[in-house]
Amino acid sequence: MKVSQDFAFHIRENLSLIETAPLMCPGITGYRALKLTGAKRGDRLGLYGFGPAASYVIQIAKYLGIETCVVTRSEKNQNWAARLEADWVGGYEDRIPGKFDAAILFPPAGNLVEIALSQLDSGGKLVLGAVYMTPIEIKDYNHLWMEHSIQSLANITRDDGREFLELASKMGIKTEMEIFPFDKLPEALIMAKEGKVKGTAVIRVAF
Repeated sequence: MKVSQDFAFHIRENLSLIETAPLMCPGITGYRALKLTGAKRGDRLGLYGFGPAASYVIQIAKYLGIETCVVTRSEKNQNWAARLEADWVGGYEDRIPGKFDAAILFPPAGNLVEIALSQLDSGGKLVLGAVYMTPIEIKDYNHLWMEHSIQSLANITRDDGREFLELASKMGIKTEMEIFPFDKLPEALIMAKEGKVKGTAVIRVAF
């Protein structure tokens, strides 16, 4: 297969094809979401929900000097975030360590939007990282007040891909994944939907 070089990314020498595969979707998408927050060194970033995309966000954020706090219901994903050395990990009922300067909401659950907004500091931005979302209802305007903003994530750019893959190579990003042969694709999709895959499901097509 041939593609234009304008639509291809250079695979870094210190990352195998298998290691690079999960970086191409959740990795670059997570990086894009982080960029949209505008978070910078010294800021406190809240991550709501924790899966493959968030696992890359947390590593890049820490590399850039951004404090990371993870809010998720799943004990398995809380443990995953802890292994990646999140500065704080807890559930939705727990008291967070302080207001967030920015946040990313990964689950497509509209009811979580107001919770995330309520935990933002003045001027904070919430990025919606899901590709779809259940209805959003904000019952208390005070949670949107103080110049809070909400931005959706719709796409990635070629620059996002180049920047992220360069960063991933430079910092030695960790990929947690489970590899399946191509003939196990249906089973892999079901396991991924049920949250039974360790990290990201990677399908080995050939080679």
